[in-house]
Amino acid sequence: MTTVDFRQHYTPDPHWLLGTVFGRDLLKMRLRQVEPGLKVPEWKYAAHLDPKLERMVDDLDLRERVKPSTLGETLKFMTLASRSMLALSRGEPLPEWP
Repeated sequence: MTTVDFRQHYTPDPHWLLGTVFGRDLLKMRLRQVEPGLKVPEWKYAAHLDPKLERMVDDLDLRERVKPSTLGETLKFMTLASRSMLALSRGEPLPEWP
């Protein structure tokens, strides 16, 4: 079994970014860029997109980022996610994540 086979058949718990509004919006924004023909709703929660959003976590190289656990860390995450969305919309590289 190769790594690709393992990824295709193993369904881990969703990455924590999918469970946050800012994280999910960031991933949806990237998905719209990668698959422009795909209908990705702006406001509606679309659970059927979760596998594709999981791939965007890897695409943005955010898999190893740790979930914020304090209010201060959460505020920093929200700011960083907002800055990342702005960078994506401008075609710029993402800011450094701690």
